[in-house]
Amino acid sequence: MIFLDSSFLIGYKIENDHHHERALKIMKDISSGTYGEAVFSDYVFDETLTVVFGKSKILQEAVSLGDQLLSSALLLRVDESVFQETFDLFREQKTKLSFTDCSIVALMRSHGVKRVATFDEEFQKVEGIEVVA
Repeated sequence: MIFLDSSFLIGYKIENDHHHERALKIMKDISSGTYGEAVFSDYVFDETLTVVFGKSKILQEAVSLGDQLLSSALLLRVDESVFQETFDLFREQKTKLSFTDCSIVALMRSHGVKRVATFDEEFQKVEGIEVVA
């Protein structure tokens, strides 16, 4: 399994993003099953669509990415226990992960996901996570 982070998804969707070409290659590998099933979270969905709409100013760009995600990857939701673990990670971290990024770590741990597609270098500081970038 591989967790899709918003930095990766934004790079994939926004053509003038400096990570766009790399994101396209990684998405091709993900689509071919190189990393197993792709997963994302409700928090990542929110963050990604908000940024894509804000950058593109075109609602349909965000909607099309949302439709693509919902039809091709598994949506994981932050429930009460994951929320609490997220806040604990956020509070005690030695990195500079955002709250959403801490939720990714919590969900990855609870679902046994070891890889994350991201351009956020802070994930490299988290033990037990392999960054695909």
